[in-house]
Amino acid sequence: MQAQLRSSQFVARRTVVSARPALPVLGCSRINLVCKASSSPVPERDVKAKAAASIDIETSIDDELRDITVLPEPAVPKMSDLSYSAQYDQLFSEPKLQTKPCKKPSVEAQNAEEGTKNVLFSEVKAKGKRNLWFNRDYNATDKMFIGFIVLMHAACFLAPATFSWPMVATFFVGYFITGCLGITLSYHRQLSHKSFATPKWLEYTLAYCGVLAAQGDPLEWVSSHRYHHLHCDTPLDPHSPYEGFWWSHAGWLMDNEITIKRVANRNNAADLGSQPFYQHLSKYWLHHVVASFALLFAVGGLPALIWGGCLRCCWVWHVTWFVNSATHVWGTQKYNTGDLSRNNWWVGILAFGEGWHNNHHAFEFSARHGLEWYQLDVTYMLIKALQTVGLAKNVKLPTEAQKARLAFPDEPKAVPA
Repeated sequence: MQAQLRSSQFVARRTVVSARPALPVLGCSRINLVCKASSSPVPERDVKAKAAASIDIETSIDDELRDITVLPEPAVPKMSDLSYSAQYDQLFSEPKLQTKPCKKPSVEAQNAEEGTKNVLFSEVKAKGKRNLWFNRDYNATDKMFIGFIVLMHAACFLAPATFSWPMVATFFVGYFITGCLGITLSYHRQLSHKSFATPKWLEYTLAYCGVLAAQGDPLEWVSSHRYHHLHCDTPLDPHSPYEGFWWSHAGWLMDNEITIKRVANRNNAADLGSQPFYQHLSKYWLHHVVASFALLFAVGGLPALIWGGCLRCCWVWHVTWFVNSATHVWGTQKYNTGDLSRNNWWVGILAFGEGWHNNHHAFEFSARHGLEWYQLDVTYMLIKALQTVGLAKNVKLPTEAQKARLAFPDEPKAVPA
């Protein structure tokens, strides 16, 4: 009776041991040998011997299990701990580029990134991610853009031969109409950020002035600019200087493949896309630009075409592009925006107030960019004039509390320039 009881206890022990997972260690084969069930009566001495062997085997397995080192899962770095370059590599290695905003890159990690170089006279360290000129493919859009830009700049060499003071006046009038009224007042502050509202006839007139700047139609310009603010200075930004000064200035315009991945979806400008006027300009804006050049030639001949068309157009291009490049690498920061935006006085003058870019990134909705008395903002002066005569309403400005909340505690953060 006692032998049968001990045999039953061993059967229970055998069940527990057999339930352990098979392991590629010595002794596992011995379990099956020792613990094989028997249909015939087992002598008591054999039961004791097998039970002792089973205990030895179980102890050996436990020792072997303790010797196994379980390696922890490698920690996945946070996006905010990565450099811009590392963020870029991670995001663009995915089959489908994400569209939701990602964390700003770590400035410290970017500064330590191998291969980065300081932008001239700036603390910003950049590393190119795309081949700008050689060993790259050019699609049809790239060829068209580059051809148009090169042709316009080449024509500017005729400016000395066609010089006259009336042509200089033509240049400045065109500069103001297309650069100030068209780009800064209409495309940027009214259409992109809705910082004020006007009657539709005036809105459309100002937007048409922007078309004549030859920077694309309002829908495309506004959509791309809204993406810039949504993803500012992350790899989803179409023109961050983290990829180099030239890239942020004009290089991004000449690489349609990567740029279109960042800004292809125009749904963020559906407020414009639903209006027939902007739908028309989206299809035919270049026709209007060509027509304006033809009109200049018809009225003033080659000198008017060069000074009022080509030279003026290239000048306004570079002034606008400096807002994307220079004001993200040179200047001061009064507000903690978390990006590279700077207040740059000379871009503020050339771009009719757009150079107070750190102010703008702090308060995107604001109709006024020059928030200090000494910050000249011609565009805001025009908005105030329109408001005075009843043509502008819902003019948005930041409150003192909003400014205090974002301001750095000390003097504006100086950046080498």
